[in-house]
Amino acid sequence: MANQVDIMFDNIPGPLGLYRGGKVRALAVTGPARHPAAPELPTMNEILPGFVMISWGGLCGPAGVPPAIVEKLSALTRKALESAALKEAFDKQAATPNWMSPADALAFRDAEEKRLAPIIKASGAKVD
Repeated sequence: MANQVDIMFDNIPGPLGLYRGGKVRALAVTGPARHPAAPELPTMNEILPGFVMISWGGLCGPAGVPPAIVEKLSALTRKALESAALKEAFDKQAATPNWMSPADALAFRDAEEKRLAPIIKASGAKVD
């Protein structure tokens, strides 16, 4: 906003107010589809085919958590994400909750690592 940054990538909740207030110019969203909070913005994939980048997080614990505890936490997380109060909180932040089973979350993380590792390596950054 002080003409010190030419371009940046950020999660949509952060700059959305600035964009709506005319303080920054939004070019695109990086997810696979247009975002419901700003459907007028194209996806990067529409501009640069194949470009998809999402921000995600997950509930994690130490290695060796008993499977029964993992399943219980997963079920409680799913129930919370389906609650009206939490859905409203996510909506207010223009965030999109997406529950996955523990197996699906692990497969997703592995696929993202495989997809992004060559790009990270080419950049010179270290993949740990």
